[in-house]
Amino acid sequence: MDDSFLSALAREIKPLICGRSIGRISASGADFVIDLRLPDGRQVMVSLDPADPALYLGHYQNRESQSSPFVLLLRKRLAGSRLANISKEPMDRIVYFECEGFDAGGDKDKATLALSLTGRTSNVYLIDEDRLIEARLFERGPRESEQWNRSDEEFDPNSLLSGLDQSSAQEEILEKRFGAAPLSPMLKREFLARCRERNPFEAFQSLIEDAFRKKPVALIYSRRPIEEAGERLVDLKSDFLLSHFELTQARNLRRYEFDSLSEAAEQFQSARNRAKAFQNEFHTVRRMIATEIKKRDKLLEALIKDHAKHENPEKLKRAGDLLLANIATARVEGSRARVIDYYDENQSEIEIEINESESLQQAAARLFARYQKSKRALEAIESQKVVVESALGLLNGVLAKLDQEPTLRSIAESREKFERITKKKTAAPKSKKQRSEKTVGRCFRSTDGYEIVVGRSDAENDQVTFRLARSTDIWMHAADYPGSHVIIRKTGREPVPQRAIIEAAQIAAFYSQAKRDSKVAVHYTEKKFVSKPPRSKPGLVRLSSFKTVLVEPVCSVEKIE
Repeated sequence: MDDSFLSALAREIKPLICGRSIGRISASGADFVIDLRLPDGRQVMVSLDPADPALYLGHYQNRESQSSPFVLLLRKRLAGSRLANISKEPMDRIVYFECEGFDAGGDKDKATLALSLTGRTSNVYLIDEDRLIEARLFERGPRESEQWNRSDEEFDPNSLLSGLDQSSAQEEILEKRFGAAPLSPMLKREFLARCRERNPFEAFQSLIEDAFRKKPVALIYSRRPIEEAGERLVDLKSDFLLSHFELTQARNLRRYEFDSLSEAAEQFQSARNRAKAFQNEFHTVRRMIATEIKKRDKLLEALIKDHAKHENPEKLKRAGDLLLANIATARVEGSRARVIDYYDENQSEIEIEINESESLQQAAARLFARYQKSKRALEAIESQKVVVESALGLLNGVLAKLDQEPTLRSIAESREKFERITKKKTAAPKSKKQRSEKTVGRCFRSTDGYEIVVGRSDAENDQVTFRLARSTDIWMHAADYPGSHVIIRKTGREPVPQRAIIEAAQIAAFYSQAKRDSKVAVHYTEKKFVSKPPRSKPGLVRLSSFKTVLVEPVCSVEKIE
């Protein structure tokens, strides 16, 4: 996440979460989550992935939390505390959550969570009132009890223009502002893109204006449709961009605009994770095939060398025959036997090597044994070479096709062909997210291809609504009757067709206590308008806006197993 985007996002979420009390704090892998009991069920999501650290308000679906000493300490120190303020380090990806609570003696207790989203050194620190580091999530970075150096200066975007003017060359600006610098690689690429249309100073000036002064616009740029993320290979640096202002470098990409920076960040992280999972699967299968090809290449090379060792077994048989044919006339001198070559038209005399301690009959028998061994070895080598060369040809074909068309289908086909060729079974494990999503609710597919998820109990209704559903998914429930929560999962920014809404509403009516009525009223709305009253029972929700449709309670669409 770019530093300037993080600054804009911190300003956006500040009025939404400041003053809220801190609930559960969770950590799982690179994910760190703070529940502030927001009405819409969103939580503070922190990704500490070195390749893509991020912060936004979103929905946390992974329930596998790690009870590390750091997390337990935070729960003890900060649970119930009030989030008093959010601030950000100027020109650095560090966000401070300043918390106020009371200790066991009733005295006011202040502490700060420092969310350091700085790539390879990403971490979370607990800092006390005297700015001493009490603890950290990962065992890296400053040691505990070390003073935390925090800048309290306000950032002035004009400072980035200081020392530059209309005569400033592109190389000068690159060196001063992007060299050792506070500005990110993404902003550097944008600066270079703008330099193609205007002089360097004006390009840099417009970039600072857009990145730091203008009202942010939540945008995702993608070379392919965002709903296809995780289905094809993409370059995550250039084909998939998150921004809070219009990008010149992305004019040839698809543009998606969202209602908030958090929503854009959540969609971006979700799509990026799918794309990374696809890339990992692609590279795993490709590496598996390439390794097998390399292994068989070496085997073929060894077979060729072995073939050279046994290249002429007939020569051994011929030598043995000549020794027996020359028993009476052969002249033995040490380890050499001089014999007449009856296979030669001129019947010239040749030398055959023998062991000094053996007779001509024994030497001939030894040569005949070597002949039989070489003959059998050549037959085995030739047979194995055919098998290896055939497998190599098939594996190279599979690899070439995979490289030519890397899709989910081609990856699955390549894995299947690899197993068939090598007789090896491979595992293609699903991600935790995929497993958790598939275990929640009944799943159906509408005529238009939209996934419809139906809760099976009050507890699962809460999961479907507040864990699985995204803010723009369509939520529905039978009016005035107990029943299942139903969501239509959107795949992009396009509105859900009316036919899909009717089919989902029919399912909502069918899985309610009104299923025996001829017509049932069903309320529907976007999930962001659904909230949970404080301390309410599972399955109970509150709607701030909704529409109603009258449908027959039937379930006529395809069920997804």
